[in-house]
Amino acid sequence: MARPLDPDVDHAIATATLALLAQRGFAGMSMDAIAASAGVGKPAIYRRFRDKAELAAAVVAGQLPELDPPDLGDTRAELWEAVGQAFPADGPAYVSLIGGLIAEHQRHPELIEAFRRSVLLPRRAITQALIERGQQRGDVRTDLDAQAALDLLAGPFLARVFAGLDTGPRWRKRAFATWWDIVKERHDP
Repeated sequence: MARPLDPDVDHAIATATLALLAQRGFAGMSMDAIAASAGVGKPAIYRRFRDKAELAAAVVAGQLPELDPPDLGDTRAELWEAVGQAFPADGPAYVSLIGGLIAEHQRHPELIEAFRRSVLLPRRAITQALIERGQQRGDVRTDLDAQAALDLLAGPFLARVFAGLDTGPRWRKRAFATWWDIVKERHDP
């Protein structure tokens, strides 16, 4: 029977990986450097992760809260909760980290593929499913493509981070209200 993995080692590996990604980027980061910085042996890392790309994607995913909005029977409330869970609190730091992953896509396509597979696409699928459920309920316009509606939700956040503008709680609330006004189904009185 295998021993359970030590959460302190997990934390040390994640902390070291984040620091090295920020300092050196994916290409300049090695498993040896991660192990040394975390104070663990390389076998401890390989017991947890298949390769450097999987490790980096997992660490990036760990920077986001779990996205698991409940079925509240209220599409607007469910989507608002998903937005609160989907967007990281520190938008610039997160987008900077993702920018580093994108910058590596030519030399290390496995990294961006691991990020898309384990982080981005599952999160998009959850939010898209909420939009589609809202369409089935008659709360969200059915003439809108659910993926396009999702892009309308995520795009402003990224645009503001790139522009160096505020993405804090007040902005998020206003942006969501505007988005909801665009996508909600209009019911005739």
